[in-house]
This record gives sequence, structure tokens and C-alpha cells, in this order.
Amino acid sequence: MPDRADNKYNILIVDDVPTNIQIVANILKSQGYSMAYAQSGNTAIELAISNPFDLILLDIMMPEMDGFEVCRRLKDNPATKDIPVLFLTAKTETESIVQGFDTGAVDYVVKPVNEAELIARVKTHLALYSTRKKLMEMNRYLKKEIEVRKRAVRAYRDFYENAVQGMFSSTLSGRIINLNPAYIKILGYNSKEEVLAIKDVANVIYDSPKEREAMIKTLKRDGYLTNYELKIRRKDGSPAWVMMNSRLTKDDKGNYLVEGIVIDHTARKLAEEELKRSREKFRHQAIHDNLTGLYNTRYLYQALKKLLNSSKEKDVPFSLIFMDIDDFKHVVDTYGHLKGSQTLQEVAKTIQDCLKEPAYGVAYGGDEFVVVLPEFDKYQAIEKAGEIRMRIRETSYLYSKGHNIRISASFGVATFPDDAKDVTGLLALADKAMFHVKGVGKDGIKAIAPFDEIKN
Repeated sequence: MPDRADNKYNILIVDDVPTNIQIVANILKSQGYSMAYAQSGNTAIELAISNPFDLILLDIMMPEMDGFEVCRRLKDNPATKDIPVLFLTAKTETESIVQGFDTGAVDYVVKPVNEAELIARVKTHLALYSTRKKLMEMNRYLKKEIEVRKRAVRAYRDFYENAVQGMFSSTLSGRIINLNPAYIKILGYNSKEEVLAIKDVANVIYDSPKEREAMIKTLKRDGYLTNYELKIRRKDGSPAWVMMNSRLTKDDKGNYLVEGIVIDHTARKLAEEELKRSREKFRHQAIHDNLTGLYNTRYLYQALKKLLNSSKEKDVPFSLIFMDIDDFKHVVDTYGHLKGSQTLQEVAKTIQDCLKEPAYGVAYGGDEFVVVLPEFDKYQAIEKAGEIRMRIRETSYLYSKGHNIRISASFGVATFPDDAKDVTGLLALADKAMFHVKGVGKDGIKAIAPFDEIKN
């Protein structure tokens, strides 16, 4: 549940369809949130500027101004740039999800909305946003506390012992002189004496001694550290992340000391890492074929345009291989669609095993594949096609499933700039050459002149 004093978080729901707004509002109402609504991008921006929202749930597909543009404007405005934005999107919008992250959104919720997922994601990002705000408030409080320290020693000591943030003082060598109960808890120890007895702090508490050396170097240079993220080890060896604010000071004898405040943000760090993995997953899915793991045609056309321009600038060739599995329908009719799909996966691996970067394979559709060979002339491309052809012929497919499927493939080769000056023409010629092989017996390679030949 929300942890504010008034038990309320302010959430703005933006969707041009009132029914969608009502569905989301009904789910969140039980959580005690305060909600506002907008049915257009302009209205949403105006409300966000004039109201202290803690979270915005933003639909992508809206007339006049879509969610991406609304998010960009919110992030460009100092008054609204820190408000976390969660996009509301359809399940199949992988590209939209990737684009949403690029515009500044922190997460997404798929439609139709799942109640448990929506509540979990909203709670997670409200907690993250609250942590960031608390950290800023803590920084301001620390500055004020340091200024009045000499005038309120007793009050400071009480605060030190009862503060919810970890507080400590240590020597430059790392020996901890004093720490409060909150920091003892963060470190996972049972008592203050246990921590003070640690001699080799750099290797016991800090995850990386070198990281501590860099921290001390910065502290000596600037005299303070602000929002310094540090990975530490608890008593049981488990990792934790803290955000530290510290300063360099001196004791009564003139010896340098480090005084600081730390806040445990392990939960936030883990949430950020999970979000990063989610982003990477969708970026991967946006350009890869789900079945074979090879690149998809969306990536092919984008990458070929860049490759063509690069090849023009460098005055180097590149080649394409268009290939199709011979009589694949017979495999499907004999073994079924599922094992047919498994065969395609194994063929894709055969292709991939024959390639080294920057060459790559593409699942073009069905049982068709394209191989892109940067800086390969026609002769080298024919050699590579021959290698793939022979590897396919020699491989026993679905062997792990108790079968011994033997297949062949037909190949067409075209080279830039010899055969075509644009991507469309090059793909068409390679495809045409491949179909020529299909028409004269299959299981062969045809290249556009001057290597106009078929290998059977």
C-alpha cells in the first residue's frame, strides 16, 4: 500500500477512449490512489504541469498527438520531466514498446489490462519515484544538518541514533569509527561492536576495493560525494547497493575523517536491472525471428540500406544469398508442422554455424532464408553458398528426436554493385537466380553473370 502520510499517490490516466480509462481506474481505486483523467495529449500535458502527479499511465494510440509525442514533451519540460510514465499498449506492439523506452517511458502495461500486473507495475514505479524524491529531500536535509551541527550536538546525536538512513564516520583508511543502527542493519550485522572490529574494511564490506580507492580519490579532490552509488557486501556475503552522500572533514587533532549518509536502494537497483533486461528482450524481439533466432525481414531492409551506403563510401562489394529448402512441404506432410518448425530451427543453426560476423542470416519467410555477406565479392559468395549447401546436405536433422531427415536447398547469389545498384533489385535478382535453380533440378547454386552457372 502507499506509504505517504496522507496515504495517497496522485496518478494521471490518459486515454482517448473513456471505457479504457474506467477499466484502469476501477482496478486502481481499491489501492487508495488519487486519480485524474485526460482524453487528449494537450489536456494531459496541461494537467501534469499544474498538478504534482506521481505517475502517468499514457495510451500510445491517440488522435492529434500520440503517446510518444506526449511523453517527449513531458520529458522536455523541467516541471514534468521527473514524473514516471507507463505506456498502455497492445501485446503485439513490440516496436512501440521499444520506441516508448526511447522517448523516456519507464515501463509499459499491455492491453487488455491484467489487474495483477497493472497493480504490481504501478506499485513498483511509485516506490522507485518515491525513493528518488526521498533521496533529494535527504540531500537537502543533510546540508541543513551539517550547518547547525555545532549548535545542536545533543539533538544531532539523537537524530544519528534514530535516523532511518544509515550514518557513519570513518578514517580515510576505511576503519569505521562510528555508525548508527540503520547502517548496522544495512550491513547485515547484529551489533555496532561487530562492525567496529572489522580491520580490513576494503575487502570485507566493499564489493570492489578498487571502487573504494576511486571513491576516496574523488573525495580527496572535491571534499564531498553526492549521490554516489556503491556496491557492498553484507555480513552473509550477499550483495547490496547503497546511495552515499559524504564529506571530508577533520577531527579535533586535525586527522581527516569521512562522514556520510547512506540509503539502501537494493530493491530499486534490482528493479532497474529487471527493467533493463525487459528492454533488451523487446529490442531483441523487434529485429529477430521468434522461431529461428535469426534476424527478421524488418531488420534486413533497414540494415541493407546502411550496408549499401557504407559499401558505396568504401568502394567495396557485398553479396546476398537467397536460399530455399527443397521439397520442405514433404517434410511437413511426413512429420507434421511442429517437427517441420523444429527442422527450420536446426537449418537456421546450420546457416549460423557457417557465418562469422559481420555476415548474418535472415529468416525471410517460411522455408526461405537470406544470407548477407558484407565485403564478399561474387566468387567468395559462391564459395560460402557452397559451404552452406554441403553442410545442409551432410546434416541429419531431428536426429535428437529419433529421426534422420536429409534435405537439400537451392541458392541464388547476387552482388553489389555488379548486379544491381539498390537493395530491392539485388534481392530480386538473388531470388530470381534461386528460382531458376528450383526450375532445373534444385539442390544447386546460381549466380548472376559473369559467374552465371548452376552447381548441381
